[in-house]
Amino acid sequence: MKLLEYQGKKLFEENGIPVPGGRVISGTDEALEAASSVGTEVALKVQVPVGGRGKAGGIKLAAADKVMEEAEKLLAMEIKGFSVDKLLIEEKIEAEQELYLGVVVDTDSGNVILLFSPTGGVDIEQVAAESPDQVFRLTVDPFAIPPRYRLRYLIRQGGFQGKILEKLTGIAENLLQLAFKRDLLIAEINPLMILADGRVLAGDAKVEVDDNALFRQQFEGKFWEEQDELEKEAREIGVTYVKLDGNIGVIASGAGLAMTTMDLLEEAGYRPANFLETGGGITEDLLYHSFKLVCKNKGVHSVIINLYGGVNPIEKGAKGVVRAMGEMTDPPVVVAKALGNKQEECWEVFKSGGVAVVTEVGTEAAVKELLDLLDKK
Repeated sequence: MKLLEYQGKKLFEENGIPVPGGRVISGTDEALEAASSVGTEVALKVQVPVGGRGKAGGIKLAAADKVMEEAEKLLAMEIKGFSVDKLLIEEKIEAEQELYLGVVVDTDSGNVILLFSPTGGVDIEQVAAESPDQVFRLTVDPFAIPPRYRLRYLIRQGGFQGKILEKLTGIAENLLQLAFKRDLLIAEINPLMILADGRVLAGDAKVEVDDNALFRQQFEGKFWEEQDELEKEAREIGVTYVKLDGNIGVIASGAGLAMTTMDLLEEAGYRPANFLETGGGITEDLLYHSFKLVCKNKGVHSVIINLYGGVNPIEKGAKGVVRAMGEMTDPPVVVAKALGNKQEECWEVFKSGGVAVVTEVGTEAAVKELLDLLDKK
């Protein structure tokens, strides 16, 4: 779950990480009042859950008398498929130096890594590629914050000392504590700005919460924004869903199965319409709602289902899919590969509902079956 910038900064501020003064608005009529409470020179920043806002023209500097004009333009924008519903109006900050500080989970090793670079304001990947000696790393025990002297040593490698060193060390410590407390997969400050008066402020906030921990992270009110209605519905159902730009729906009982299916479709020259992963708890209602969800994307003309059942019997999931198809006047072409507990019963249920069944182990066979059926249409 990605937070918007203003939401991430709210978490930062609540956890001792200084941020610029600012206000969030959702209408042009609020812009002037918000700007007057912030300063005579302000930054207007669109709030969308994707990067590259600045390059897309989503960040503007303006004097107070131009704020309403700029706000109107920004609120009419769409950036990478996301309409702009909110703006963050902040005080204009002149930074003497821009740094990078982040806590990330390394997807290869599973380790929590604290990253620091004296070169901020650009993608950390770019810095790592062009100046790897300017990116400093500290592997962190997920059960304990490192002692302060280790954090201080990390920051000192960037050439800092004295009061600034202590401020940066404190912010690093607070960022780690926040990441652990809130089950964050990503907590990045880029840029972390050093001002001429000695203040250190978080100029941006990239924060992502682990979806698997949301049950214990009870944010007050509607703390995050759901930009896509299908993704919102998926969260309510209890599945992981990402809408894509293709026309073949994908339902799988694991992330690996889903990614393999999508990769094979791509290799064959076809575009998946989504990523949907149900997890291992396959039930009739879960597959019923998952199938209906995938088909709500009007571009979907076919669906490929890839299930594996261990302890959980999978024939109940087949019943859910068939029930959903029976409620449709024009159901899509559906191919299912289903292996595991009660697989033979599962195959019979699918076949009774007009689903093409693949019994081979390889997902390649299911993709080929689907493409053959589409060629015949």
